[in-house]
Amino acid sequence: MAQSHLLGQAGETKNGEGARKRLKISVAHFDNSALIKTYSKTLIGRCMNPEEQDMTALFTNIPKIWKLEERVTGTNLGFGKFQFDFKLEEDMEAVLKQQPFHFDYWMLALARWQPKKSQLFPSEIPFWVRLIGVPLEFRTVPTFESIGNAIGKTVAVDLDHTRVQVVIDAFKELCFETTVDFKGEFYEEEEVAVSLRYEKLFGYCSSLCHKEEKCSLYVKNTVKSPERKQESREENGGWSDGGKHDERARSYKGVVINGNVAPQNKDRGGRDYYGKGKGNM
Repeated sequence: MAQSHLLGQAGETKNGEGARKRLKISVAHFDNSALIKTYSKTLIGRCMNPEEQDMTALFTNIPKIWKLEERVTGTNLGFGKFQFDFKLEEDMEAVLKQQPFHFDYWMLALARWQPKKSQLFPSEIPFWVRLIGVPLEFRTVPTFESIGNAIGKTVAVDLDHTRVQVVIDAFKELCFETTVDFKGEFYEEEEVAVSLRYEKLFGYCSSLCHKEEKCSLYVKNTVKSPERKQESREENGGWSDGGKHDERARSYKGVVINGNVAPQNKDRGGRDYYGKGKGNM
C-alpha cells in the first residue's frame, strides 16, 4: 500500500485486520514566540478540490497573476493546503483585497496565518453577492445585511450596485435562490423571491469541493466524452500540450483583468478566455 493511502486512515478498520493505531508523541514546552513572529506576513491557503488542483502549477502561476514573482514564496503544506510568505505587508494586504481566487477551475480559500487554528482553517471565502429581485422600497442596509447574514457573515453593503459582501464557509453549499419576508409597521407583509449571484464564482453547482460529474445535481445525459471535455478545457484557455501551466495562468489572468468576459472576447493569440469568473479585481 502506498504511503499516500495510509495518510488519514489511522484508527480505521480494514479487511478485519483491526484498528490502525495512531502514535501519540508529546513535545516538551519551548518558547516559540520568535517563530510565530516570522509568520506575520504569511497567508495560508486551501485548494477546495485538491484532487483536481495542481499544487506545483499553483506555485508557478499564482505569483505571476498577483504580479509578485520576486516578492512571494509558496510552500506545499500537504492535504491540499499551502502557504505564501510575503516580503511586504502591503503586498499581502493587496492580495487579500482581491479575493476570491480560483485556480485549475476550482476555488481557493485564503487567510492570514493565525496560530492555534483548527485543521479546517482556512475555509472561508469572501464574495460580493448581487441581490436580484429586492423591491426598490426595501433596498436598505438592514435588508442587505439580513440576507448577507443568512448565507454567511456580512462584511460590507453596496446599495448603488445592489450587492453585499459576505464571508462564506466554503465547505457548505451556496444559496442561489431564496425567499425574503418583509415585515413592518408601515407596510403589509410581503414575500419576495430573491436571486443571489456570486461575483468571481467559478464552478458548476452549489458546492465548491467536488467535480462536476460527482455532483448530485448533474444531469447524466449531458455528460461529455473525455475527448469533448479536453476540447472544452482547451477552448476555454485550460490545459493544452506544450506550456499548459502558462496557458492556464493566461486564461485566469484574463478573468482577473477583464471581469465577466463574454465568450467572443479573445486574447492576442486568438484563444477564448473563460468567462465564468465574474467581477473585477
